[in-house]
Amino acid sequence: MVSSMPHLLLLLLIFTSLTHNYSLEDGILNDQPNGFFLPFESNLYVEITIGTPTRAFNLKLDSSTHLTFLECDPCDDDHQCSISDTTRRYDGKSSTTFSPISCNNSSLCPHLSPNATNHINATTTKTTLSLLCTPSDSCRYDVSAFSAGYLVSDTLQLTSSITDQENSLSIVRGFVFGCGTSNRVTPEDDGGGVDGRVSLTTHRFSLLSQLRVTRFSHCLWPSSAGSRNYIRLGSAAQYGGDMMLVPMLNTTETNSYSYHTALFGISLGEHRMRSNETSTIAVDIGTYYTRLEASLYEEVKEELMAQIGPTVAYEVNELMCFTTEAGLEIESLPKLTLHLQGFNYTISNKGLYLRDSPSSLCTALVRSTMEDEEQNVLGASGLVDYAVGYDTLDMILAFQQRDCLTDFVDGM
Repeated sequence: MVSSMPHLLLLLLIFTSLTHNYSLEDGILNDQPNGFFLPFESNLYVEITIGTPTRAFNLKLDSSTHLTFLECDPCDDDHQCSISDTTRRYDGKSSTTFSPISCNNSSLCPHLSPNATNHINATTTKTTLSLLCTPSDSCRYDVSAFSAGYLVSDTLQLTSSITDQENSLSIVRGFVFGCGTSNRVTPEDDGGGVDGRVSLTTHRFSLLSQLRVTRFSHCLWPSSAGSRNYIRLGSAAQYGGDMMLVPMLNTTETNSYSYHTALFGISLGEHRMRSNETSTIAVDIGTYYTRLEASLYEEVKEELMAQIGPTVAYEVNELMCFTTEAGLEIESLPKLTLHLQGFNYTISNKGLYLRDSPSSLCTALVRSTMEDEEQNVLGASGLVDYAVGYDTLDMILAFQQRDCLTDFVDGM
């Protein structure tokens, strides 16, 4: 049967040589870094190294949370730790470069009365980041749906080997993140093997902002071709040229995710649905399956059954699945197209359909529920074989259909 998340494999990290001395707290300015590659597993996590001496952590990519956070040791006495293995928790006492963020001595957590909160870029219940000064002048944070703890800083190091002979190092001193003492997302919720979240939003606390990059891109290949993919950051980002440019919407006040565009309709094969209705869709590499609002999901489901022929529909791990003729080729199945502003985005069948058995298949689509704050989300499985670029300064998305694995092997 189809699993809810692809298997994990070993993660490697490729970087060009660069050292950052930028600190959010002291406000030192630096040139934007050179381009580099940040590998991530098909389970949508990256490996980052924090502290002195260094320790590696696996953090899930997240474009809906403004703060990178790790689970810390010890956890609050009145809350159960989500990670039972204490060796996977961050412990500031073991790092010589650890520093707590003080309310009195920091511009990062304005001094407030003990019972007051400061909402920074408050958006929805899911993404609200609240800061609270405690009586001891520590800066307490709360990311509503995920984690609560203390705002801290430490040295972030990203190290790799580009070739067998060349080592490279990137350092961010005073990297600000959350030391989570009460975490409401378990590793199992994230697919296992995950120690926290890494923020890919444009907030001042995000990884992008602290690396001082305004562009990034990715070109994903199917998980069947290998689990490791890459995000390109800074000048290495794929952007412009003959890529199709689509404006982002400024919806941070009403939506969970950071990168949205207008959705003017959706088609399956030649049949168009919602052609006269304008809505929005988020583009989020941190979400694996594509999510559709319930009514649209049902329309796609009915139309797919009609186009495939006599079939039985069922669900596996929330996925829309069907019985089919044995040996039916995935490339022969109907294609799903999203009608964006000035561009029709056809999801690759390599990412849309998953073989469940010789006589059944599933689509990488799930139904949004009433509790979901974002109704339509184009997830990682729907981004396969497209170069997708993000310009967070000019609020533009860029798309180009490619064979991403061939592109990477031939020229990175």
